[in-house]
Amino acid sequence: SSGINAEWPLRPGEEKEYLESQAESVRSSTSPYRRDVWNWYDWLTYISMLVTSAMVITCLHGDSLKETYKKEYPHFALWTSRMMCITLLLIWIKLFKFVRVYSFLGPFVVILMNTLTDIIKIVFVFVVFYVPTVAVFFQFYHNSGDPYFGGVREMMFTVYRMLLVDDYGYDTIREFTVDVSSTSANVNETQTTVTTVTPDTWWTDVIVAYWLMFGAIIILNLFIALMSDTFQRVFDNAGEVALLERASIIVAIEDRLPAGRKRKFLRYLKEKCAPLESYYDDDLGEDEDGEVKRYAEQTFDVVKSIQSQVLEWRHDAGQDLKLALRQQSHEHQKQIRRLDETVQHLRRVMEAQNRFKQPAKGAGTGSTEIG
Repeated sequence: SSGINAEWPLRPGEEKEYLESQAESVRSSTSPYRRDVWNWYDWLTYISMLVTSAMVITCLHGDSLKETYKKEYPHFALWTSRMMCITLLLIWIKLFKFVRVYSFLGPFVVILMNTLTDIIKIVFVFVVFYVPTVAVFFQFYHNSGDPYFGGVREMMFTVYRMLLVDDYGYDTIREFTVDVSSTSANVNETQTTVTTVTPDTWWTDVIVAYWLMFGAIIILNLFIALMSDTFQRVFDNAGEVALLERASIIVAIEDRLPAGRKRKFLRYLKEKCAPLESYYDDDLGEDEDGEVKRYAEQTFDVVKSIQSQVLEWRHDAGQDLKLALRQQSHEHQKQIRRLDETVQHLRRVMEAQNRFKQPAKGAGTGSTEIG
């Protein structure tokens, strides 16, 4: 009981808090199926196919609707064609899900998916400049008579076309005039005066140059730089990315297997594939390829052994040579010291003999003079 008490919560209510926290973590956790973005894309494609099929069936067999809703039916048929185009596009994009396991195409699919994050970043910056620019153009040029600036939708699309340096009616908005009316009230009557005003052309040049500078140059090049960085970061690890995508698909397929088939598959892996045992003897070679392989392995072992022996002999020979040279140098130094000592001894003897000879000469000379 002491062991249980040591591991079990001691404070009152701690067990309840622990169970509630575990239950909350289970409720807040998401399944692997919902974490995969491609599964959500599959559901979007399925819904689009279902809606398109219903609309097509209605158009083909809804004769009563044609008679009842004569005005609305052409619009319904038009939207049916639009939904068919959208569904066709979604189905073709789904091919990326199946080619991402290959090392040749998988990195490019990952690059496209990561580019979506870059698009979200650049869209925020783009909207910050785009919305006030549209407002400025609408304020000054919505009555210019140019079809490019006729309404809000046309105005927004024309401002976007400026980024591509497309035709956007520059000459028209640069030369248009505005009629400004003024009202004056007298005692008996009210007079309205209409004055034609031509905006300054320099103002048009300024706002067009501003939008081209920030939109077509800065924002567009910033987006290209973000995509280049994503491409370089993913393409440097192309093989690893392809293997990771392949592993994610295998895990997704395993999660979708029914319980019975999944247990059968895991049992097969345990009994047949984990581990895979294979007997091998390098002395046995039943076919010519096996014999050549065995000879090649034996030759490699011999060459490796000889190489190690040569390296070891070279190391030992070098050590012995260094030791012999060190000993020989030491003996030479000893002999040189001995020769130095002998020369010093001979020098001292010769100096002593010279000292004895000089007094002897002096004594002989004096005795001769006396005699």
